[in-house]
Amino acid sequence: MSVFYLVAMDLDQKLRDYHIGEFTDDDVVYCTGLSVRGWRELIKFRLVRTNTENIRGRGHIRLCDAVVFKRAATIAAINQAGFSLQVAGWIAYFAPFHTTLYDICNPDRGRERGASGTRTGFGVPSRVRRARAGWFDPSKPAQVRPSDDWWIKVYDRRFVCITYGRNDQPNIFGDLRDGCARFVAWVPRHNKTQFMRSRIAKLAMEWAPSSERLADVVAEWEKPTKSTRELRRLGCEYEEHAADDPLRRTGEATVRNPLSITTVNISFAVRRAIRRYLGIERIEPKSENVR
Repeated sequence: MSVFYLVAMDLDQKLRDYHIGEFTDDDVVYCTGLSVRGWRELIKFRLVRTNTENIRGRGHIRLCDAVVFKRAATIAAINQAGFSLQVAGWIAYFAPFHTTLYDICNPDRGRERGASGTRTGFGVPSRVRRARAGWFDPSKPAQVRPSDDWWIKVYDRRFVCITYGRNDQPNIFGDLRDGCARFVAWVPRHNKTQFMRSRIAKLAMEWAPSSERLADVVAEWEKPTKSTRELRRLGCEYEEHAADDPLRRTGEATVRNPLSITTVNISFAVRRAIRRYLGIERIEPKSENVR
């Protein structure tokens, strides 16, 4: 039996495991780059929810779903850029259209259907020669995709923005205060035009019935009552800053002429974490034991 065949079998099994959507603490720590302590802190702050948080006892294995797994990867990337776990968690929770990123960036949607259009067990598409988005191609290393990737950008360690590609204008969705110890979300937020032309949004519209979920996400964005309710639950502040608001004008001036810019590629962070879970991108395991 060839090594290639064994690798293909292993990848197929990992795709099925991924689709089941049960990720252990070890999976999260290994794949996202969070420390064991960091993952526990996120649970303590209720910035992530596990599927088994109400289960206790010896031998208990804590599990989370794919959305939490990908949010943890985003939080880890922002935290590694020099922001506290809590601030990173707030930013990841309020990043515009984050639900689409966490829902759409999946290996079973990043791959084309087989020639017959059939799907294998657990809803995983048949293996094909070319991945549609190129995100999870095991023959290539993970790569930054400047025209496709989503970037969190913090200007002068104050104004928090997002872009949906290399040429997009930054969209401010919050600001940092008290020496970056607090994140204050802004409502209303920017319109959906830039998001709708992004690669991830286009893929969402291609993959039915994801387009229906995309419409829900856009509607939620235009009337963000659910998001603000979640922010209150998480202890994060939010304020109204319309187009003619002085702070928004200050932020826009800072974005045009910044002293410093901190950038975090959140879609790459999500993509890399999934590739690590699938075993197509490996890192040295952490020495800490998760209990």
